[in-house]
Amino acid sequence: MNKIKFTANKDTNYVFHMLSVAKCGYNNEYGERYRGLYPKGDLEILKSYESMITVCGGEHCGELYALLAAQPACAYMPAKEYYAGLIQMIDNNEVPEESIKYIDTVRDISEIMIKHYDHYCDEIWKAEEQRITSYIPEVLEMFEKSDFTQKAEDLLGTILPAESFTAAMVSSVKGGAEAIDISNEQDVFGIDRASKDTFCFIGHEFIIYLLIEALKDEPAFKTLSTWNQTEGLAEFFLRQLLGETLPWSECQKYIDLYEKWWNEGCRSTVELYRKAIESAV
Repeated sequence: MNKIKFTANKDTNYVFHMLSVAKCGYNNEYGERYRGLYPKGDLEILKSYESMITVCGGEHCGELYALLAAQPACAYMPAKEYYAGLIQMIDNNEVPEESIKYIDTVRDISEIMIKHYDHYCDEIWKAEEQRITSYIPEVLEMFEKSDFTQKAEDLLGTILPAESFTAAMVSSVKGGAEAIDISNEQDVFGIDRASKDTFCFIGHEFIIYLLIEALKDEPAFKTLSTWNQTEGLAEFFLRQLLGETLPWSECQKYIDLYEKWWNEGCRSTVELYRKAIESAV
């Protein structure tokens, strides 16, 4: 049974739409298309907080990324309600002590996100939803027909701890960070690649989620310092399943080492990872 699901969610897309039009982590044709709809001052405010509300794989995670981007993008409630709830917490003096220094930032961003939400829903989302829903079926079919998730679990000897892994598809992130985890079960992906490339990219991230479980007692995923080792291990396993895939030049050293150790008989995910950590010392 395929464990990879797909969503085209309005609220997930709204969060990344606003990041894109404000050039926060993304600077592409999508943002250019819609940027003129927004007051310059609002976009400048978002841009001024860019480092705090964006991520870059293996390099950077903004201190307010989870609160102001990931959590509302999970779409457990309408984004407008989520941001209004943050402002209400501030007004009611219910902000945790460690977050008090961010009150002005949270209010500034939340007010802008509330302000433009209805227009996005009424005037923009329908067309973007059509683009996304037209893109999903071909990629989904690749997972359905290939039995990829079962083969990946068998190869790693690890079962996905959740019922499924959700690829939250958005239309605004070309040229910037993707495969962004917004919860323990959801990652954000764009729709600008060829379907086969997206299949490989999502497959890579599914393996990452298996590695999070397989390496839960290791330093993996607890620090950015081991990013190349974990990403390289995921890509190694993906190539075992699919053959050549997308290039990961920054991780190639570890991909080659994993292949060497695998061919020498080391078939334990944990032992492969430990050997890679030792080789970096």
